[in-house]
Amino acid sequence: MKSVFPVFLLAIVFASAPCPARQTNQAAGQRTGQRTGQVEVRKGSETLVDGIAASIGKEAITIHEVRKRLAAAKNPVAQIFQGNAADSNSGFVTALDDLIAEHLLMNEARKLGLEVSERDVDQHVKGIMDQNGWGESDFKSAIKMLGYDNVKAYREHARKELLKGQVLRLKVGSTIRVTDREIDEAFKAAYHGGLKEDEVHLWHIVFRIPQQVTLPQIRDMIARAKRVRGMIVSGEKTFEEAAREFSEDGTGQRGGDVGFFGHGKLQPSLEEAAFALKVGEISPVVQSSVGFHILRVTKRRVVDLKDPDEARARIRYQLTEAAFQTALKSYLEGLRAAAHVEVRDIPGQ
Repeated sequence: MKSVFPVFLLAIVFASAPCPARQTNQAAGQRTGQRTGQVEVRKGSETLVDGIAASIGKEAITIHEVRKRLAAAKNPVAQIFQGNAADSNSGFVTALDDLIAEHLLMNEARKLGLEVSERDVDQHVKGIMDQNGWGESDFKSAIKMLGYDNVKAYREHARKELLKGQVLRLKVGSTIRVTDREIDEAFKAAYHGGLKEDEVHLWHIVFRIPQQVTLPQIRDMIARAKRVRGMIVSGEKTFEEAAREFSEDGTGQRGGDVGFFGHGKLQPSLEEAAFALKVGEISPVVQSSVGFHILRVTKRRVVDLKDPDEARARIRYQLTEAAFQTALKSYLEGLRAAAHVEVRDIPGQ
């Protein structure tokens, strides 16, 4: 039986979530070989040898654990999009950094006496299910596609994520201060002195994702979208002709014309792609929560700013997020230095 799942989980909800939390070496029955850079894992009568990717104090993170994190962190939809373009070595480093950060933050949570109850995890899971209108079977199918063996494995991951969130709110979020002056300066720079805003005249062709879909269907949709884009770029069809023939919403009858948009009016993936286009340029295939899009911009203009308060709030959010990321990097670097983290073995280096 084919696995059918709500694609929004893969595309939106869990796209950036780390993969299942690793077990500690002690729980897995591993013995660290500090001199050889290896651990012995006893499984029945067999003894398996695994290399150590990094050590944190007296504990170790094995290469196997990093590879498991890397595999589970890969979004299936993103993998179809990217094909074999991803750099496996940089992916290994990212997965290792994620595991190190997780270990350090879990230690901080213990020092601070923070806890996440079963009820907290229940509410987290219920929130995801309610947000997407899923039943138990939908949720189980979705987490299975993301590499979790079962609901228990996902709940353990969720518990760690909630704990990490508590630590970061206390140690990082509480330190963030964005002044009114900083907001005002950025607002005026982004919006022509705070008076005007940029807009693009956007056209699109959309291939809508059904509410229930399989990965092979997603693969076929992406391939179809790329074929249609190829027809336009080669001159086989005009953008308008392709939109009327292939687009799966009402704008197709207008040749794909969706009108003018300013910043903050489109989903982030679409906004980023649209404002990066030159006039007349055709975008690569872009994913949104609706489906897959081919975009074209035919005009740019500067108009009076319609909602200064909304624009200022958007600037505040952007500055706060940037400040948080800077503070987070500094905080994690401090934890790593204090914990004497040693990266030992990265395959390919």
